[in-house]
Amino acid sequence: MFRTFTERRARKDQERQRELSVRLRSPEPEVRATSAGEIAQERDTAWAIRELAQAMAREPSPAWFDGIAGPFCDAVCRDRAVRERVERMFAAHGDAPADLVRAWTAFLSEFGAGAALDTVDDELAAEVGARLRRVGEQGGKFRELSGTDPESLDYVVTFGVTVELLHDAVRRYAPLPADDIDRARRAARETLERALAHPAGSDDRYGLLVALCERQDDETWADRQLDALRIREALDLCGSAAPDRVALGVETLAITLHINDVCLHDAVRETLDRLCVPDQDPFTFSEVLSCYPALHADRRMDDPPVELFLAALGHPDPLVRAHAAGGLDTIAPGLPEESRAVAALIEAMEHDPDIEVVRSAAYALATIRCTEEADSRAASAALAGQAGSADPGLRVASVDGALHRDEPGAYDRLTAELQRPDVEARFISSVGFFLDLGKQPSKDVTAQWTHLLERLRQGGWTDRPNEHEDGDDAEPGFRAALLKLTLDKLRAYA
Repeated sequence: MFRTFTERRARKDQERQRELSVRLRSPEPEVRATSAGEIAQERDTAWAIRELAQAMAREPSPAWFDGIAGPFCDAVCRDRAVRERVERMFAAHGDAPADLVRAWTAFLSEFGAGAALDTVDDELAAEVGARLRRVGEQGGKFRELSGTDPESLDYVVTFGVTVELLHDAVRRYAPLPADDIDRARRAARETLERALAHPAGSDDRYGLLVALCERQDDETWADRQLDALRIREALDLCGSAAPDRVALGVETLAITLHINDVCLHDAVRETLDRLCVPDQDPFTFSEVLSCYPALHADRRMDDPPVELFLAALGHPDPLVRAHAAGGLDTIAPGLPEESRAVAALIEAMEHDPDIEVVRSAAYALATIRCTEEADSRAASAALAGQAGSADPGLRVASVDGALHRDEPGAYDRLTAELQRPDVEARFISSVGFFLDLGKQPSKDVTAQWTHLLERLRQGGWTDRPNEHEDGDDAEPGFRAALLKLTLDKLRAYA
C-alpha cells in the first residue's frame, strides 16, 4: 500500500513538473514568470534549479528576465549546497570580474544552461566589474554572504541583485551571429554615407543619425552589441583624415551615447582625448565635450577632464561654451575642481553674452550634486537671483534647482508658474519629472497642480504657445500629450 502511494505521488510530481516545464516555455511572458515562481517552490530543488537555469539562458525578453532570475535565486537559496557554492564563487572572484564570469558560466553549464566561457571579452569583464561596484556602493556585501542568515532581507536582496546583474550582463554581451553583424554594419554604413551629404548639426543629418542609433520599442538582448557596432563605426570615422568624416563620427558617437547604453569606454575615451586639440573646429569640439559626461555618468572616470571644460568656457564659439557648461554638473562634483566649476558656471550664467550659454550654465547649477555644502549654497543663491527672470529657461532652472535641493517654498514656486495661463510647457514637464524622481509633495499640492493643469487643458492652452516657446514645446499635439501624461501621473500619485 505504501509503495503504491509513493509511486502515485511520484507520478503526480512528474506530471506537475512536465506541466510547469511546458508553461515555462510559453510565448506569454506572464505565464513564464508565474510558472517560474511555482517551480522555485517545488520539493525537488535540483530539478527546479536546472529548469530555471535553462530558462534564464533562453528567456527571450530582457524586460521579463527578472521574472525568471528571481525564482532561480529563490530555488538556489533553498538548496544549501548550491547556495553555498555561489557564495564561495562571489567571495573568491568578487574582485576579478573575468574570473567570476568564467566560474559563473561553468556553474550554469552543469545545469545545461549554455556553455562555459574560457575567454571573457574585456568589455564584458569591465561591465560586470562596474555592476558589482554599484552593488557595493549601494550597501550590498555580496562577497560576505557566507555566514549571513539566508532568510534575512539583506541576504535575499543582495544575492538576487548580484545574480541578476551578473547573468544579465552575460546575456547582453553574447556575440551576435555573423550574418546579423554584416547586415547591421551595411545598414549603418549606408545611413552614415547619406548623413554625410547633409551639413553637420543640421536637422536632416540629426534625423538620419537618430533613426540609425535609436533602438526598437521592444528591448532585445542584442541591443548592446548593436550599440557597440555603431560606436565602432563612429570611431572609425573619427580616425579619418577628412574633417567632415570626423565631424560625422563624433556627432554619431554623441547621439549613440546619449540615447543608448554606453559601451567601449576605453576606446571612446581614447578617441575623445585625441580629438581635443586647439585647432579643432567648434562643432566637432562641442560634440566631443558632450560625450564625456555620458561616459562619466555611466562609469565614473578616474580622471575626468574638468580642466578642459573650464578652459572651454572661455572659447570664442558659444556652442563650445554651452556644451562645456552643460557637462560640468556631471564631471566636476566630488573633485578638487568642484568649487571652481560652480564659480565658473555662476560667472557664465550671469555674464556670458549668449543666451544659450547662460541657460546651459543655469541648468548645470540646478542639477549639480555638490559634495561641499558651500558650493551647493553658492549654486542655490545664484539661481535664486533668476527667480524673476523674463527668460523662462532661467526661471525653470531656478525652480528645478530648488526642487532638486528640497529648498523651502520650492513647490510653491512651481505652483505659481502653473497658475499662469501662458505657462511654458517646460514647467509642466518639471511636474512629471520630479514625480518620477520620487519627490513627494503633499496631497494638497498635487491636488492643486491637477486642478491647474485641468484648467489649462479646458482653456485651450495646448493651442496657445507663448512667444518664448519653440520646437516641440510649441506643437499642439506635443502639448496635449504632455498635459495628459502629467495629469495621469498626478492622478496615479494621488
